[in-house]
Order: sequence, then C-alpha cells, then structure tokens
Amino acid sequence: MIVGEVALQDLHRIVGYLESGDQLHLAHNFVFIDQDWGAEGYGDCIADFERLAEETAWPAWFLANHDKSRPASRFDHDGLGAERARAILVMLYALRGTPFVYQGEELGLPDAEIPPERVVDVDGRDPERAPIPWTADGPGYGFTSAGEAWLPFIADADTLNAATQDGDPDSTLNLTRRLAALRAERPALVTGAQRPFDGGDGVLAWTRESDGERLFVAVNFTAEPKPLDASGELVLSSDPGREDANAPLELGPSEALILRLAT
Repeated sequence: MIVGEVALQDLHRIVGYLESGDQLHLAHNFVFIDQDWGAEGYGDCIADFERLAEETAWPAWFLANHDKSRPASRFDHDGLGAERARAILVMLYALRGTPFVYQGEELGLPDAEIPPERVVDVDGRDPERAPIPWTADGPGYGFTSAGEAWLPFIADADTLNAATQDGDPDSTLNLTRRLAALRAERPALVTGAQRPFDGGDGVLAWTRESDGERLFVAVNFTAEPKPLDASGELVLSSDPGREDANAPLELGPSEALILRLAT
C-alpha cells in the first residue's frame, strides 16, 4: 500500500493521484488538517472530497503529524483541548475512509515545552515530536533507561503515559482502542454509505449505513452544550461520563458520540 504525503491545498490535485488507482492508494488530505476549528469548514472539506472522488479514490483523514502542533494543544483556545482531542478521534474513526493517528494522539498528548538549550528542529516542530511516555517512571518514562531522551517529555507524563492510561477505562488510550474495535465489528463504519445530517449550528453530523445497520455520528465543535434532534442507542461517546442518549438529547461541550438508529 502506497500512501502519499501530498502536501497540497487543492483537492482536485489530491484526488487526481487516486482516481486511476495506479499512482497512490491513499493521500493525506492537507486541506483537512489545515482547517480552522469549526464544523462548517470540516463539513465542507469532507463534502468536497466525496463530490470529487471516484470509486477508486478512498479518503485518508488525519489531524496530526510530525509537522503540526498536537490537537490537544492546537485546539486548546478555551481550555477544552483535551476534550477536543478525544472528539477528533471519534470523528476520524467514524468517517468513511482510513484514519491516520500520529504517535501519541492515541494518548491525547499535548505539545511538550522545549527550552532553548534543548531545541533540535530549527523550524519549531520539536513540541509535537517529543517521545511517548510509556510508564510513570521518570525521568525516562519507559522510553529510555540509558540516558536522556533527545527531547523533553510532556509536563503530564506521569499521568498521560501509556501504562497509567492502560489501567484507566475512561482514558484516551482506551477510547482509541474501543474505536478501533468498533470499526472491526461494524461494517457500516468501514464500507457503509455516508450521508450528511443537519446537526445545527456548530455541530458536524452524518450517518453511516450498511447491511441494515444505521449509525449516527455527531461532533460538537463549540464550547457550549448543543441540542441534538436525534435518538437511538448509545454506542460510544468521547465523554466518559455519558451513560445514555435519552431524549431530549444534548451534546456536551466538545463532545462526539455515535448512536445506533432504529432501522
């Protein structure tokens, strides 16, 4: 499988690498990753790709890489960066296409703080390239016991490390595992048809349908609760405190959820 880092701001050209099926199998969508945080912009980008793509043009969705500030930091303009990082994972795994998750995104890692004397990359990309903390044991956090890592760890490495999150059912790591398992179990999330749904201002919503199963996905891009005109069985939420989806349904600030609709 060949994946292209096609760093273009032109969806026509990106899709052009995919249409014939003999150039690239997947191409990273840089129009998507460069969107400002907002339901309308992301919705337009998704719709534009769907409109341009032929059957051989399969989408690849990503919102983090080695060149971009991590979502938990990049979208933390009002203190909800951690919640948005979780909602982004739901969005990536629930869209028609292949999700790409950058190292540490499955842990909800923010950027690391890099003091001047520790700078490696002159273009300022060290914060998102800091090593993954595997355990709570500093100073190497399971990444190294032989010396100092090439970059500092994040400030919250003692709580956001993989081992600690592994034991927490509500952690971002276990949310990511549930999403991956959900895609494996639900064909609707892989090959199912995708249709936009009007979720109201500030909410990006769509349905996925296959083999008699209909799933509904909604992402609240705002910092306010949003009413949602939908009802169904709760499959998953980015908010670990949500227990049901009873009417009247309200999305929490920066929450994303998946419902199973009656057929």
